Amino acid sequence: MAVVKGQNLRIFVGDPAVVIAAAQQCELNVHLNTEQFSTKDDTGVFDNHQTVSLAWSLRTNGLVTNDPERNDTDSMMDRIGQTVNVEFGVAGGEQNSDMEDLMLAGEAIISDITVVAANRENATYQIQLTGTKNMLFPLGLLQTYDEYMIETSDGYQLACVDDGN
Repeated sequence: MAVVKGQNLRIFVGDPAVVIAAAQQCELNVHLNTEQFSTKDDTGVFDNHQTVSLAWSLRTNGLVTNDPERNDTDSMMDRIGQTVNVEFGVAGGEQNSDMEDLMLAGEAIISDITVVAANRENATYQIQLTGTKNMLFPLGLLQTYDEYMIETSDGYQLACVDDGN
C-alpha cells in the first residue's frame, strides 16, 4: 500500500482538464442522504433507513495567482455558476500539475468563490464545486481508431467506466 501525500492530491477543472493553480488544500465530501421509515411489521429497536440520494462536493483553497496557463482565480471567477468537468486525483510533474492517477471524475457547478485580501498578507481564495453527476467513478470518452468521439443520434456522448485495466 502506497501512501499519497496531500500535495499530490489535486483538483483539475475544464476540458481539457487543467489543475487549479496555487492550491494549498483540497477536500472531497461525499454524502449519502437517507430517510427513516417504519412499518407495523417492525420488531427491533433500531430505526429503518433507506437511501434517498447521493451528494458530493469539492472545495479547494490557496493563493491568488495570475498565471494564465493554469486555472487561476480570475479564470474561475469567469466561470462561477457554470457546470464544468472536474477530476480529482494524484498529480505529479512540474508544480504537481499533471494528472497521474485519476481517482474520481464528474461534473460540478462552481457554486462559490471567496477571495480574501488582508493587509500585508498573501491574497487567498476558496472555491466550492457542487457535484451534479458522475462523481463516483472515473469516466473516459470512447473514441474510434481515428480519434473521433462517438455521439448518439440524440446528441449524447458515449462514455465507459475506467476500471483500471
